[in-house]
Amino acid sequence: MHFEESPVSKSLHYKKIVLEFGTYYLLDRFFIMEINEGTHFNWDKLNFLLNSLRDHYGHHMHLAYIANRVHSYSIDPVLWSYFDKDDSILVAASIVSYRDSTRMSANIEKQIASIPLKRAKSLEEAIEWVRQLKELKS
Repeated sequence: MHFEESPVSKSLHYKKIVLEFGTYYLLDRFFIMEINEGTHFNWDKLNFLLNSLRDHYGHHMHLAYIANRVHSYSIDPVLWSYFDKDDSILVAASIVSYRDSTRMSANIEKQIASIPLKRAKSLEEAIEWVRQLKELKS
């Protein structure tokens, strides 16, 4: 289910950003990304996204990322290793999967990721997990 079609979106304040490769929603301490069908999410797209996040949140904010995988797309799994760096803005992630194929990909990504990564079956589950993260409590 797309974020804006979900009941949870009605209770949250967010800013919507539409990019060539997907749409993301900026919330207080996390963001939700919906990548377009058929996209290959690579280093260039990640770098563009991270720069955009730093422009919005600043360079010292810690965020969680929710990948709302409503479309079929590919991602370079090596990208997860980037978040091992000390200057990373992302401290945790959740992947919302609606199909077996995305669940299998999420299992592989969880093994590679150096940040906490939760596999979720719904946006509500992912958002609840993000809200409980000690890394985001100030």
